[in-house]
Amino acid sequence: MKKTILAIMLALALVAIPISSALAATSADVEVTATPAFISISNAPGDWTVNGLTGNSLIAPATTYYSNPLGDTTSPTVGGAVDGECRFLITNTSNVAIDLTVIFPNMLGGDASANSDTGIAGVGTFGAKTYFTGQASGAWIVAKKAGSDVGYSDLAATTDIKWGLVYASQTDAFTSGTAMTNTTLGGNPVTITATAH
Repeated sequence: MKKTILAIMLALALVAIPISSALAATSADVEVTATPAFISISNAPGDWTVNGLTGNSLIAPATTYYSNPLGDTTSPTVGGAVDGECRFLITNTSNVAIDLTVIFPNMLGGDASANSDTGIAGVGTFGAKTYFTGQASGAWIVAKKAGSDVGYSDLAATTDIKWGLVYASQTDAFTSGTAMTNTTLGGNPVTITATAH
């Protein structure tokens, strides 16, 4: 009888012990996710013949040209360029906000005009600027041969944008009819670069 009572009391004691303490965990898992900041852009089209959109593909001295499909010498809207006034499209697959910067090296061949780095043409030098959709003319940035300022700041992740170039031709007469170029083949292209904002 004592054994039966003892067995019953032992059974009741075991029932009273919390299950959690009987099954206490001595380890726990942590799931770790690491997503890289990813920057990737592409640009199309990959070329521009100055005065070749609506003009005759020949340039005159002391003339400003725009990569504006509506007219080579037609300035984009002063209060803010619109998509239709921009030749180029940046397709942005970055997963972070980016800044876009354009460099415009010296021309090669023919008169080989040099970039003035001021946006203004002079004797033997051309001026270059960039413009982006929505930018007023006062916000257009000088495209230097190196070290340009950011042309467009804080473009949202996965957001595309249209843009264009301004080319002010040298002020003196040309001495050659040979084309001047900025080409990837010559290692001297106009380049647009994306960096994290």
